[in-house]
Amino acid sequence: MNNFTQRTITGAVYVIAIVSATMFNPIVLSVFFGLVALISLYEFYKNSKIKDIFAQNILGFTLAITTYLSFALKAFEIDNKYTIALSLLLVFLIFIIELYNKKENPFTNIAYTILGIVYIVVPMGLTNFIVNPTLSTNTFIPILLLSVFILAWCNDTFAYLVGVKFGKNRLFERISPKKSWEGFFGGFVFVQIASIILFKLTKTPLFFFDFMIIGALVSIIGTYGDLVESMFKRQMGVKDSGNILPGHGGFLDRFDIIFFIIPFIFTYLFLRLN
Repeated sequence: MNNFTQRTITGAVYVIAIVSATMFNPIVLSVFFGLVALISLYEFYKNSKIKDIFAQNILGFTLAITTYLSFALKAFEIDNKYTIALSLLLVFLIFIIELYNKKENPFTNIAYTILGIVYIVVPMGLTNFIVNPTLSTNTFIPILLLSVFILAWCNDTFAYLVGVKFGKNRLFERISPKKSWEGFFGGFVFVQIASIILFKLTKTPLFFFDFMIIGALVSIIGTYGDLVESMFKRQMGVKDSGNILPGHGGFLDRFDIIFFIIPFIFTYLFLRLN
């Protein structure tokens, strides 16, 4: 099977999985993105070892679970005080355990352990609120989250196509030599067009200008998210974060812009609708 066929099949399965998990019901959505968070965190910790950075896997994953549950339980209006309390204690326990690890650069190890939670788990936890931005009982608006993914895919696709065809001026050559300003603006324009189409086709509590702002956030913040992931891979000296997705690399490669977009979209929707 050649690389193009692999990429096509994997891409199709990826899209179907996202659409199915997002649209089915809140529980399936929550479980799905919880798994995405854990797999992505595994890749993050694994790649860090390449540069002799040793995150505390056991405590890191435990903190990931309690942190994610804190978001999910709140979204389902279930008492989350115990998971919040445990998460807080785990953060400081990471510092204590590092005293006994006898490894070089202890604070770098601590930093990467916690960074993985902030960078990956928190955004995935916030997906539980994107589908219920008003924090109302029995409210489930999956098209909001799915729209974010659609706009992100649109930005990726058209930024690449326009960049390949017309790209001359490097966007951020030090981090990603292939990205161009022409590609960025191409992605931005097509995302705005897609935002208009989504506004016309979907029924949400948002207005036209909301979709345009969300589209702009996806293009701008998503580009930064992609650059941050490229910066991480450059530092670690790897081309892909993993190989779990044939032809596409790892989960970090596929969700990099989503990790950055979600906190900004959540903040906008929360302030706008509450």
